[in-house]
Formats: sequence, C-alpha cells, structure tokens
Amino acid sequence: MSIPALRFKEFSSDWEEKTLGDIGENIIGLTYSPSNITDDKSYPIVLRSSNIKNDMLDLNDQVRVKEKIPEKLFTNRDDILICTRNGSQRLIGKNVLISNTEIPMTFGAFMSVYRSPFNKFMVHLFKTDNYNEQIQMNLGARINQITTKNLNAFSFWFPSLQEQTKIANFLTAVDEKISLLTQKATLLSQYKKGVMQQIFSQELRFKDDDGQEYPEWEERQADEVFMSVSNKNHNGDLPILAATQDKGMIYREDSGLDIKSSESSVKSYKIVEKGDFVISLRSFQGGIEYSNLMGICSPAYTVMKPKIEINNGYFKAFLKKEDFIERLNGLVIGIRDGKQISYSAFATLTLPYPAIEEQTKIANFLTAIDEKITTNQTQLNAVKQYKQGLLQQMFV
Repeated sequence: MSIPALRFKEFSSDWEEKTLGDIGENIIGLTYSPSNITDDKSYPIVLRSSNIKNDMLDLNDQVRVKEKIPEKLFTNRDDILICTRNGSQRLIGKNVLISNTEIPMTFGAFMSVYRSPFNKFMVHLFKTDNYNEQIQMNLGARINQITTKNLNAFSFWFPSLQEQTKIANFLTAVDEKISLLTQKATLLSQYKKGVMQQIFSQELRFKDDDGQEYPEWEERQADEVFMSVSNKNHNGDLPILAATQDKGMIYREDSGLDIKSSESSVKSYKIVEKGDFVISLRSFQGGIEYSNLMGICSPAYTVMKPKIEINNGYFKAFLKKEDFIERLNGLVIGIRDGKQISYSAFATLTLPYPAIEEQTKIANFLTAIDEKITTNQTQLNAVKQYKQGLLQQMFV
C-alpha cells in the first residue's frame, strides 16, 4: 500500500501515482533581448532565479523588459515558479509559490511555471527528497538545466483532494512561522546595523551610571592599540583554527574544509589565544576576526593582541563594520586577489577609542542584540528542521 509514515487519522485510502503532466502543465519562460531591458516601471517584472530566496519570492532584484508578452506568460496566483537552468547546479529546481499578483510579472527563459489546480499541495511536494532526486537524475549532461518535458514526466504519489488540502494547510502554517522568524531575523539585523552606525558615528552616546557623559572619544592609530604577534612555541598538538567572516575563528574541522597539513608545516603555525584578533586572507571582504578559542592558525594570518586596555566586544564589533571593511579594502587596491592585508598597512589606520567604561557599555548593548539574533536563529533552525522531518514523513 502506498501511504506515508505520518498521516491525519481521518484518512486511510491509498495514494495514487501520477505525473506532473497528468494534472497540470509546465510553461517555459520568456525569451527577451537584453537591449529591451528598461527601468520603466510600467512594464512587467521578469522573474529570474535571483527572485527566489529562502523559499520566498523576493522582488528586490527587478528586471523589466519592453517585450510583447503572451497572456499565458503572465504569472497567476498559486503558480509555482521553478528555476530550470543556472550556472550553479544546486539552484536547478528551486521553486516558490507565487501569491503576489498585484504587480504584473512574467518569467525568463531559464525559468518555468508549473500551473495546476493542486499547487498549494504541490509546492510542499516540490520540497521533498523525491522531487530533488528526480531533478538530479534529469539534469542535462553538458549544461545545468532541466527541461519542461522532463518536469512533466516527474512521478509522485497523490492523496485525495481532501487530504491534499489538510496537508497543505498544515504545512502552510509551519511556513508562516518560518516566514515570521525570517522576517524577525532581517529586522534584528537591520536594527543592529542602524544602531552600530549611530554608535560609531557618535550620534548615540552612552552615559555612566550616575547619568554623566563620558569623555570625548580619542582617535588612536591602529599600531597604538594592537601589536602583531607570531608565537610558534607549540608542539603541533593544538587544534587548527580557520577564519570565517560570520563566526570569527572556528575549529578548522568545523569549517567543512578538507585541508591536510603536514607535521612540518603545522609547526610553522601561529598560536591564537582567546581574545586575539586575526587578519585573514579575506579580511578586505569581511573585516578582522575575533577568536574565542585557543589554537593555531596558518602563518598566512596575522595575529594581533591589544597593546593597551580595550574592551574586546567593542573592537570585535567595530572591526566588522561595513565602512571599516571599506577602509580595509582600500589597503589592497592593486594587490592581487588573495593576498592578505599586512599588519604594517593596518597599522596606518586610525581607530575610535572611547573611554573603557563606554566601550564596555557599547559592547554589552550590542551583545544583547546578538543574543536576540542568536535566539531567533535557533528557533528558525528548529522550525526548519521540524518541517524537513514532516516532509520526509507526510509524503510517499
């Protein structure tokens, strides 16, 4: 009997196998001339793969064209937009249910639309392992694409319309929770970015516990605040660390990189201690990393320690600011991609240096926001994992 592992108790009948072509149709997108792209907002938006983000339709990236568009190629409510061709294989097959019909939209030639009466159920089916496996089995041999003919031949098991509706409503409620948490994550990130801009431009100042203003900020040259260290006094038995732009210094084994280091090369690695700052090969793109860990790192990295009293949290935030990263980027103009920023170049920069007490208040304030961001992300990951489990159990 073809039935799922997890099922609503009021249903007991077998599911029936059908192809996508049996119950609907895949429509290939619009071919248009690049010369007809326009900024004129009276023309329809052409949806592309970049408009599918986090299983949602994102219209921030807009392309419009002055083309005659057949009625069939305008999107309808509950159409499923599918990426059918892309330079990145992992993007083939990604999809989203279109609920926004207030703005006229069509879709490009590297996309298709699946149109059927059952799409509120189908969009969840299109997130299952079964769907992804059929995508991988039918990818073009020479280019990363899936044809509408292949898509129409995809085979799935379907319950009755009543059971489809029950499953779709349940999973849509889970999606709404994911959407709310995703929106909250975006808002928290934007809030932190805006607050940091106000703090480091000194539009927003903190006061001491007696309500008194702190002294004016100083400007310190970077080499007054940090010194470069190269401690290689180890036996190679410390864990190897890697620099990441979003998590700071992490254990290399947790980075997903499979890098083998010889015993002799490891002996040339530098010790990184908790509280150190690290200039990596990508610091001109993502800022200077902070380490909460003890370990060793590649000699290509520059390890720095404070020369004067600082609050680590304050500088951890400042050294990742966008406008500071732009200043770092300026240090590598004309230097081949991949070459790190030298300590001598970094040393020429000036850094804002508030009183240590104000540094601490700034750090504590930003840490509280980070904790909210982390809590929200943990909740979001849990709901996504819960949904993934449901998809595995609620479909055949």
